[in-house]
Amino acid sequence: MKEIKTLDLKRTGIVPLNKLETFVLTEGTKHYYISSEGRLVNDIKGKFYTHKDTLSKSNNKVHWKVHYEDKTGVEYEKDVNADYLVAQAFLEPVKGKNRIYHIDGDNSNSKYNNLIYVSDRELRDLKNGRISIDDLGREQEYIPFLNYNLMKAKRLWNDMYTRCYNEKLHNRFPKYKGCSICDYWLEDKERFYKWVEENYYMIGNEQMDLDKDILCKGNKVYSPETCVFVPHTINTLLLNCKRKRGKYPIGVNYEKAKGKYRAALNVDGRTIKLGHYNTVEESFRDYKRHKEALIIVVADRYKGKIPDCVYEAMINWKIEIDD
Repeated sequence: MKEIKTLDLKRTGIVPLNKLETFVLTEGTKHYYISSEGRLVNDIKGKFYTHKDTLSKSNNKVHWKVHYEDKTGVEYEKDVNADYLVAQAFLEPVKGKNRIYHIDGDNSNSKYNNLIYVSDRELRDLKNGRISIDDLGREQEYIPFLNYNLMKAKRLWNDMYTRCYNEKLHNRFPKYKGCSICDYWLEDKERFYKWVEENYYMIGNEQMDLDKDILCKGNKVYSPETCVFVPHTINTLLLNCKRKRGKYPIGVNYEKAKGKYRAALNVDGRTIKLGHYNTVEESFRDYKRHKEALIIVVADRYKGKIPDCVYEAMINWKIEIDD
């Protein structure tokens, strides 16, 4: 597999169009980077410049002037179409299929997942309406890290669907009973894949979870409005563990030896024992005070790394006795 050089966008000042937009060095150049969204930038003058799209009058394709270097180091200029650069950087080659077709029929849209390699005959038939994309009987494959993103979205869909509609799972984990997926995603799961692509982000090597109820406590519907990705640390911090904790409120246990109720808090996998009280209510109030403070501490730790809506939800999070 050829070596792929990508840009660290945090160091370039380039604002990505979505969370997964990636810029790859254009083969045969030293300064030109093409993005998975069909944008071209260069750093010839030391700072990154984004090329303005120029549309061809003959085929409505975006094209740019790009400076290449031959094997001897001699520089030359070439007019190149955006779809060619994107396909070269992000699409896996298909033997015998060297033409590029725009799936949505819009030649100006050179986003990587709008392109597919086809043969000359397939291109003619697609343009003339004799066949459709579905008639090709195949899907375009992408370079490994883009394949990984699509696989991740499909895995998330399967997990989400199982939580909502698998009765056997509901018997084991009753908390998922009543959960559902919004009609917008159910009608076309490609919309979910696109949402994942636009909203997924990473924080170092942390596991990222799809969460449906941090923005709206108690929510049971997976939708674009209610879902957000959060680090696993935050997701587990806000779990109520109702299935495991028994008959007492969250954070409360009864210590028979002392004849009192004890509040306890889990911090980074360790159980921190708080005070002992005569009543459940007193014990819970102590837990509530410490847990809400802990959530704010963790929120501040992640501030600037998580979406603002997640940060706001955390600092305003309230622990209730009936959680």
